[in-house]
Amino acid sequence: IPNTAAKPREGLSVRAPGQGGAQPPPAPRPPASAFEIVFRTDPSIYDGRFSNNGWLQELPKPQNKLTWDNAALISPATARALALMQKIGTHGGDVNVDTITIEHAGRNVTAPIWITPGQPDNVVTIHLGYGRTQAGRVGTGKGFNAYALRTADSPWSLAGASVRKAEGQFSLAVTQLHHLMENRNVVRSQTLEEYLHEPTEAKEGAEHGLPHGESSYDESMYPQYDYSKRDYAWGMAIDVSSCVGCNACVVACQSENNIAVVGKEQVQRSREMHWLRIDSYFAGADENNPEGPYFMPVPCMHCEQAPCEPVCPVHATVHSAEGLNDMVYNRCVGTRYCSNNCPYKVRHFNFLLYQDWTTPTYQLMRNPEVSIRSRGVMEKCTYCVQRIQWGKIEAEKEGRKAADGEIVTACQAVCPTEAIVFGNINDPAARVSKLKAEQRNYSLLPDLNTQPRTTYLSALKNPNKEIAEKA
Repeated sequence: IPNTAAKPREGLSVRAPGQGGAQPPPAPRPPASAFEIVFRTDPSIYDGRFSNNGWLQELPKPQNKLTWDNAALISPATARALALMQKIGTHGGDVNVDTITIEHAGRNVTAPIWITPGQPDNVVTIHLGYGRTQAGRVGTGKGFNAYALRTADSPWSLAGASVRKAEGQFSLAVTQLHHLMENRNVVRSQTLEEYLHEPTEAKEGAEHGLPHGESSYDESMYPQYDYSKRDYAWGMAIDVSSCVGCNACVVACQSENNIAVVGKEQVQRSREMHWLRIDSYFAGADENNPEGPYFMPVPCMHCEQAPCEPVCPVHATVHSAEGLNDMVYNRCVGTRYCSNNCPYKVRHFNFLLYQDWTTPTYQLMRNPEVSIRSRGVMEKCTYCVQRIQWGKIEAEKEGRKAADGEIVTACQAVCPTEAIVFGNINDPAARVSKLKAEQRNYSLLPDLNTQPRTTYLSALKNPNKEIAEKA
């Protein structure tokens, strides 16, 4: 959410009406040992007005994937100077971090730290909206109160603050390390010059150790299904260049498909239930000036050769005639074999009864077109199959096929940059078919030969060489 506070741009002088052209003397610079504190509204709960919303509390922050808390963002060099550390806990989702005490003008606050690549040295960024004492059942007591340092004369930054290491550590719930794909280079990026020189680089995957020019992974011991006789074959294309990591698609998916909130303790055990996640990546060897971040939305891939299907002992995960990887909830007995066999880690298991079946308010909140999953059941992205069926039925009433753009998934509907495109790949004129035909289009982990229906368009940038050389 953009900062709406009126403030002058850097490099421009601000004069009162009638003031002459003389520039005011520059403010004295703080000592080198002092820190600058930068205040920002939280990307999920804004200034605290949404702190009692469980969906937003459990929504991972765009860059650090932090949930249920706020943290003081510091640079790697500042962390080393203050002897601060963060350590991954037992389950991968619980990260134990050191805490710092920030003091300014007689006010102080103690906060957990989060080491952030690209953060300026001796600058601490803290987010507003947490530390509330009477926010409600969900928002009370979460995080620390950054307003304790904020002043009316300097609402967005403070100069000359002191920062020191505090006693004790704090456990944060972070989802960034939950679904690692064995350190594979899953985000592919090119400059415009590289793309014009070798446009098929992203599709061929030569940088991944595969034979140069080898772009076909269709060899399989299983027969290929012929979709040409079907009216529909569903697919999705996601443009990594367009994704800004706003998380709108994650919340839309949660609302559309009745996905439960599990709480901080369960998130720390890697048990969050979001069907769609947005992975964030930094690139480059310089931690002070990294390339990125790159954001990659990861729903179910709906693989043609789905590894989850042959291992299910009760045929709960099946392939539809239109290419969807369906999940039959009332067959699932909770073996979790499918989740173990999924290389993309997009399946989620109800370890506990996260849903509230009795509260009337929650019943009114849910989408009646989507079933409610109980304990012991696996679930995942369905390409919003309820919307697909609705669109097909409405088209059949008029004796025609569903037109391109008539069926829109929840994540596609809310994407502000139109990074997500869904449609019928049997229709060569469909927008999704045209995107999949582009040279930037590639599959995630193609060497596994899963043949996913969800594909990506590589990130494309056009940097200014002169500016880069001067920097």
